[in-house]
This record gives sequence, structure tokens and C-alpha cells, in this order.
Amino acid sequence: MADLIITRAVLEDSATKLQHISDELEHQKSDDRALTEVYGQHDVQKAMHDFSGDWKIHRNKMKGAVKDLHDKMQKSVEHWSALEQDLHDKLTTESQPTEGQAA
Repeated sequence: MADLIITRAVLEDSATKLQHISDELEHQKSDDRALTEVYGQHDVQKAMHDFSGDWKIHRNKMKGAVKDLHDKMQKSVEHWSALEQDLHDKLTTESQPTEGQAA
């Protein structure tokens, strides 16, 4: 079985990519009225209108899920950084003199 290697850079990169996905979903349009003349035939207009309404509903669900995942990824980055720092502090073998102590 392969070892799973996670780095802070991977977590931060994932959080950044999730933010980009969230931004793209935020700026998507579902308004089909501007293109009614392009579709021409009534059945096509109706199909695109139905698709537009469905897209709006499902896009909002996806936006919520991506935002939730992004928030969790941000917390993972924070916890990972704290864990790394804690391990670093505990594994330091050199004794660091404090104020008033001789080195």
C-alpha cells in the first residue's frame, strides 16, 4: 500500500482551486431570455428555458456544497499548520535558552 503524503502546499492549493470554482459558479448566468431569438423553434426555446431553471436550482446547490468544502479545506490548512508547528516545537532537540539563563 502506498503512503499518503499531505503537505500544507497541497492543502492550500486545493483551497485556492475550490475558491476559483466557487467564483465561477457565482458568476454563471441562468437567464435564457436574452437568447430567445437565437433558439428559434418554440420547442427548443422551451427546452432551454427548462434547462435554465434547472441550472439555477442545481447551481445554487453546488455553490453551497463547494463553499462548505472550501470552508472545511481552510480549516484543514489551519489545523495542519498548527500540527506542523506543534510537532516542530516538540521535536526540536536543541535546548533553547530562555531569558536570564546561560547558554
